[in-house]
Amino acid sequence: MMGKSKFIPYSRPGSWVSFKTENSKYFFIPLVLAFALSVSNLSYGLVSDRVLATVKDEPITLSDYQRFVLGTGQKEDNKPVDESLLKKMIEEKLILHEASRQNIEVNDAEVDVMIKEYSQENSFSQDGLEKEIAQSGMNVQSFRKLMKEKLIAQKLILADVDSKVIITDGEIEAFYNEHKRDYLNDPGKVELKAIFLRLPEDASVTELTDMKRRTLSIAAQLKNGGNFDRLVEKYSDEPLKSQGGRLGEFTMAAIIPSLGGKAFSMNKGEISEPIWVHDGVYILYLVNKTSESFTSLRDVSGAIKEQLFKVKKEQVFNEWMKTLWERASVTIN
Repeated sequence: MMGKSKFIPYSRPGSWVSFKTENSKYFFIPLVLAFALSVSNLSYGLVSDRVLATVKDEPITLSDYQRFVLGTGQKEDNKPVDESLLKKMIEEKLILHEASRQNIEVNDAEVDVMIKEYSQENSFSQDGLEKEIAQSGMNVQSFRKLMKEKLIAQKLILADVDSKVIITDGEIEAFYNEHKRDYLNDPGKVELKAIFLRLPEDASVTELTDMKRRTLSIAAQLKNGGNFDRLVEKYSDEPLKSQGGRLGEFTMAAIIPSLGGKAFSMNKGEISEPIWVHDGVYILYLVNKTSESFTSLRDVSGAIKEQLFKVKKEQVFNEWMKTLWERASVTIN
């Protein structure tokens, strides 16, 4: 039963079309796959070539669909027609019909340039390109026709989609600030000394009380100007005592959270209050501190713009394609 089709957003704008913008080169899917869509001499056995859909009175047959499946790199099987693949075929037809409506044209010189760039990017000599074309089951004429259709579709999408995608400096800056951690160069570090009082395993109430008293006494001495290194030697347990209290240099990710949270909030030369952890008490001395450093907005603005452009382009493309569906006469069997 035939009926009007419903639009399903296409998640990959222009997946069969090659694009060229200021920041990107042409991209082509492999010849053997790309050209399969246009191959007309492939044999599929004795299969009824029924019409699966029509686009402005142009039929899409089962053999067309089978060639398209081959072009995607998937193996042909006896399963029912995949609706999503069929809709992608229809979308390709819609793009070319719209290009025809807008009188989008491509001359032979433009096709020559596209073929030259394709050969260069794939390191094909003239003989190598001709062999690749032959292996795909095509001739030079059909190959040029496919390249011409690609260029026509590219011109249309550049005019109707890409030109509508605007990325402002404000959007780039907002994205940078929101994702600033992604551009972290140096996470920042703290160099610490510490007085460490080890809490005995299964400590009694008396032992715990005694440790609290010693901790308060040390803190009071430090507050009154006591020398940190001398207090390390006098009070700290091992292994820090024999190390002169040196705890080490840490990033935030490499230190116990309870210690790191305090250490990274301190200033150079500052001494912390006692910090209790599961195995004892630390009193920290911040020897040195380096701040986080990030790649500058200027250095990443181009990459951010490209990323935002890709997202916006997909949205605009889907809306544009929806319009083509709604405006066209499309039926699916």
